[in-house]
Amino acid sequence: MILLFDFGGVLVDLDKARCIDSFARLGFDIRPYLGTYRQQGPFSLLERGEIDVPQFCNELRRLGCRPGTTDSEIVRAWEDYLTEVPAERLDMLFKIRRHYPVSCLSNTNCIHWGQAERDFFNYRGRQVGDFFDHVFLSYECHLEKPAPELYAHVVRTLGVPAAEVLFFDDSEVNCEAARACGLQALLAPAGSQWFKYFDENGKLHLP
Repeated sequence: MILLFDFGGVLVDLDKARCIDSFARLGFDIRPYLGTYRQQGPFSLLERGEIDVPQFCNELRRLGCRPGTTDSEIVRAWEDYLTEVPAERLDMLFKIRRHYPVSCLSNTNCIHWGQAERDFFNYRGRQVGDFFDHVFLSYECHLEKPAPELYAHVVRTLGVPAAEVLFFDDSEVNCEAARACGLQALLAPAGSQWFKYFDENGKLHLP
């Protein structure tokens, strides 16, 4: 069995209000673009890897950021959406990986993943590769969940039958899409509630 984890909400905590406030200080109303599980407009284009960071920043300035807003100010405001990956989740991931191959599948962008590598997975001398065997990022795959093509790509890369992949995501839509592609999927509400699926040593303990 290969375990496949979502990133946003499941591993990393999000602060939508803080992000809204940070963009408001730049004169930009992010609310129409900030979805619960998928972003819209230039944020979605960035998450599919269809535009790069300078293009993303230029588009936000065109859409309403105050004159003179710099790329770095926009990047910092977008980074404010992510707060932390609590140590208890990193420790649990490390325990789980002693028993199962572990991978990550995320709708994310180069800004947030760079932040994750720098600030969240740099933990006790470990790096991203110490937690995951494979990392599937929407901006690198040019696909977003719940696209069936993305799940098919994941299964092909992992090299196992789809039924041998167990996916954890905080979106029931994404879980249903994964099941339709033959994967097993469990809803993992935001936070550490997915710990209920494991014992204290990181072995699966399903109801």
